[in-house]
Formats: sequence, structure tokens, C-alpha cells
Amino acid sequence: MPDPTQPATPTTSWKFTLGLAALLTLLTALANGQDRNWDLRNYHLYTPSALLDGRLHHDIAAAQLQTWHNPTADIPFAWMVHAGWPGWLISLWLSLPSLLALFFALRLLDRCWPAARSRSRIVLTGVLALTGAAVGPGVGSTFNDAIVAAGAMAALWWVLRSRDRLGAWQTWLPAGLMLGLATGFKLTGVIYCVSLGCVAATAGNMRQAPVRLLATAMGGLIGGVVAAGPWAWVLWQTFGNPLFPYFNQVFQSPDASPVPYNDVRFIPHGLDAWLTVFHFTKRGFMFSEARLADPRILLGLLALGLTLFLQKRRRQPSRDVAVLAVFCMVTLIAWTNLYGIYRYLVGVELLCAIALAGTATMFLPARWPRYVLVIALVAVIGVTKRPSWGRTYPFTTPMVQVQFPPLANDALVVISTASPVGHAVAFLPKDVAAVSLANNFMRPQQCTRLQAAAEARLRDHKGALYLLKEARTDLSDPVANAYQDYGLEKEGACQPIVDNLRPLELCPLRWVRSLTPLCPLTAHDQPAGQ
Repeated sequence: MPDPTQPATPTTSWKFTLGLAALLTLLTALANGQDRNWDLRNYHLYTPSALLDGRLHHDIAAAQLQTWHNPTADIPFAWMVHAGWPGWLISLWLSLPSLLALFFALRLLDRCWPAARSRSRIVLTGVLALTGAAVGPGVGSTFNDAIVAAGAMAALWWVLRSRDRLGAWQTWLPAGLMLGLATGFKLTGVIYCVSLGCVAATAGNMRQAPVRLLATAMGGLIGGVVAAGPWAWVLWQTFGNPLFPYFNQVFQSPDASPVPYNDVRFIPHGLDAWLTVFHFTKRGFMFSEARLADPRILLGLLALGLTLFLQKRRRQPSRDVAVLAVFCMVTLIAWTNLYGIYRYLVGVELLCAIALAGTATMFLPARWPRYVLVIALVAVIGVTKRPSWGRTYPFTTPMVQVQFPPLANDALVVISTASPVGHAVAFLPKDVAAVSLANNFMRPQQCTRLQAAAEARLRDHKGALYLLKEARTDLSDPVANAYQDYGLEKEGACQPIVDNLRPLELCPLRWVRSLTPLCPLTAHDQPAGQ
């Protein structure tokens, strides 16, 4: 067996790995097709667009609960859409975080399993990683889960590369900074922050553990403040909750109910929580709105355990692999208790993919690894069920096309649906406001200050009223007719909206009775920014 401490060969140089990661990622993005997922149609386009053109000051909850997610990472995307860029080019831009995540994951592969370095292993592992149920569908999408994965992979690579050459501060502060920045862009990355903290506490001399933890925490705090701080300040000034509407049971903003607003639909409980990685292999909806199945995490964890066992038995260094094992296990524990949404595990799935490839090539006879890996690759891909998240062909130019029919002067657009229509609101004339009366956040029966403000806006409006809705009404939509509670009904035929993401229509409304206040609002209660 080759010496596991031998230096990297030219065949696995960072330039080759970067070029391969770029090629495979961009091909995956083009193969996936143009993104039109639920989140894109709801808030990924609306919120940054509304921030850039000032709509946030006169719309109310147009993108439902997600209206107030940090839009910083989506601002370039929104600018490209409104500039009329073609869908294929925007997809390549959206693939960059996946490219970086894959690049650093492949570098971790060569560092943690160095004995069988080769270009063929890098190629096959890249394919194995990009065909995963979490990694693959996220390439070229607006989900932003790949941003968190890129920060996590880069932080781990920096730690393993630097901890024996640099001091604690030079190693752990940059690692915390990388992951902190990524988490600031998407707060679900907090599960990886917990994992990096556990790695910092255990990876080295215990006397230095406090210093490592402090450096990691400071780096994470700085990164988080840079990425999320400005938007958190806006939310604090507007609603009195820097994470609005989340954790409102703590911040008690009157603009929302005093509840956490976290999505608990997919969190496993009881025995299922202990068997999570086994459930990943079964096709179903246990951890996703779309059907999926993937054996990579289960097999990867077994591979990590096998590597550690064999390295210990052969008295080989195992510190690097141990770091990956701790990181994966802690992340899974945190994820199981907080989210249960499979696509948040992009980073774990990447690490498990490289662990599976590294173990298969490191501990088998020299003539076997390439063929064994090919067979394993085909088998794993064959049993994987990847969700498409509504991708479509062909790519269009511009990527998003929305055109409203002529609107009356001084119009107000009313939204009463749990379906995502925020992307269309981003194309309304700037002087036409959109007010949600009912969606997954607004409810007439929940008399928050923001609900009262929406009711007051409707009551005081003297011009034309229109209802924005999907053309094919979802019969399960619990709030599709909630606008009728305010004394409104459709007047005449609905007009179709030109929209290449989803068939929408605009329906004129009329009053059939005077509005009886469901949620009275005094001047003192007027929300800031409304």
C-alpha cells in the first residue's frame, strides 16, 4: 500500500480539481434545467426586488412568512432577472456556490484518504457527489443551501490544512469567519456552526480548547454580523425583532403572533429520530415535500467508521477523518432536532460521498479501486431518487417573464392565497401596492398589528381593487376565499397574466358590503415602515 503520508501528486493538483469541479457543476446545472421552485416564486425574487425598488415600504407580506428572509445573497440574482439575462446564464451564476462546495470537498478527499490519489478517483467522486438527492437538485437553484455547504467545506479544509502549521487563532478564526458568513446569508447553517464548535473543542490539546472555541466563535460572529447584520438591523428598526418573524415568542413584536414560526413538519420523533439515516434510503416524503431517497449518508457514515477502525488497527494517523466524522454526526443530531428538511444536509451529503469513495479506494487491493468505485457509483445512483423541484426546459430569455394586463389608476392588489405569487408582485408598477390579507403568515383571525395594517389599507383604499391568484386554484388552499370575509367578491372575468413560471390571473373585486373591522387598528398601533 502506498505511504498514506506521501505528498499530493500533480495528477490531483488543485487546478485540476477546480477545473473538474467547474465542468461537472456547470454540466449538472444545464442538465437540471431552469429553476422555478416554490421558494423562487415566493420570495427569492420578490424580497431583493422589493428592497431595490422600495416596494417593501408599501407592500404587506407579499411573499408570505418568507417575505423577511435575508435577501442579501439574492440581490445579484434579482438584478440579473430584471436586466433580462437568459435563464441558462443565470443558472451558471447560481451554480457557483455548488462549484466551491464540491471543490473543497474533493480537496478534503485527497487530504483525508491520500493513499489512492488519482484523477479517476476525483472524477468518479465528483459524479457521485453531484448525483445526490440534496447536492444535485440544488445546483443552479435559488435555494442557497449550497452557500452554507461551501462555507462548511471551506472551513473544514482550512482547519485540516492549517492546524499543524499555524496557531489557534490563525486556524480557527478564519474557519469560523467562512462558516459565519455563509450562515449569515442563510440561517439554517447554524447546525454546521454547532458542529464546527464541537470540532474546535475536540480537535487538539484540551488545554487549548478554550482558545480554539473563542477564535471560532469570534470568527463566526464577525462573519454573521457582516452577512446578516444590516438586514437584521432593518428588521429590528421596523418590527423590533432582528429575526422577524422567527423567535417572536422571545422578541414579542406586535406585528406577529408570539410563536417561533419554525417549520416542524419534517422533524422526526421517538424511534424515527434514531433511525433517520436508515429512513433516508426509503423513497418517501418523510423529510421533504417531494419524494426522495438517498443511501449516501448512511453508507458514508459507515465508511467513516470503517476508515477510523482500520486506521487505528494499522496505527495510521486518523485525526483528519475523525474531524469529518465528528462534524457529520453533530450536524445530523442538530438537524434532527431543529429542521428535518433533507436539502439542508448538502454539506453532510458531500462529506459522506467523499468518505464512501475514499474508503473504497484506500483499503482495497491496488487493481480493484477504480472498478469497485465504478460499480458502487452505478449502484448508489440507481437507488437514488432525486427531487426535481419544478425545473423546466427550455431555458428562456429573459429567465422570468411577467406582464400584467392594464391596471386602473390608483389600484391596489389583494393577495389571499397560500400559493407563491411574490415573483409576480416584483413586476407590478411601483405605484401599485400589494397587500396580503391571508397566506401562510397572515390570518384574519390572528389579530396582529401587521394584520390590522393590511385591513386598514384595504378599508382606506378608494381606487380599484384586484385579486392576484393562481389560475388553477388549489382546492386545498385554506385561505383562497379569505378575502370574502372582508366583504369582497370577484366582479367580472379574471384576466390572465403573462407569466412563464406559473399561470396567474388578476381578478377585479368589488365591495358587496361595508367592511366590518376584524382587527381594529389605532394610530398608536401603526407598524413602522407601513
